[in-house]
Amino acid sequence: MQVLPALGAGLCAVALSLALLSPSPAPAANLAVPAAPPRADGHDVLVVDGDRNGLAITFASHKVDPWGGVAKGLKSDWRLVIRDARGELLAEVPLDVSQFATNAADVGRARRVEGCIVIDSHIAMLVNAPTFAAAASYEFYRGDVRIGRTSGDDVRRLAGGGR
Repeated sequence: MQVLPALGAGLCAVALSLALLSPSPAPAANLAVPAAPPRADGHDVLVVDGDRNGLAITFASHKVDPWGGVAKGLKSDWRLVIRDARGELLAEVPLDVSQFATNAADVGRARRVEGCIVIDSHIAMLVNAPTFAAAASYEFYRGDVRIGRTSGDDVRRLAGGGR
């Protein structure tokens, strides 16, 4: 038997056991524990109504099924932001307003009909959004401009407890 390989293996085993048995250093006192991500309790189907200058939730229906998430590839400067009472972000949902006339000059103009396509500055759409018990506000943004706000209490009232 060769002595050097056996001696090397023995030293490795001793070093490994010392490393495993030695106490780990105490965590730093100021080490912040990351907060758990907010947990959605199903989703709401929201009826959103307005135009480029203002949006509001006019009806809601709660669904126990999990929220399906943002549609793959959807990017938009228009978004719904859901916050808790401390102002912490719970969710941000982009809004697809591509079917509406959203330029400033379009507000108040008559709707245009081109074949079977209707182009209107009046926005009326359904938005699926995650439901959070802690939601305090649902805010609509066009870029950095807030164009609407509905309270979490109003959304829960509109949803009627999950009709």
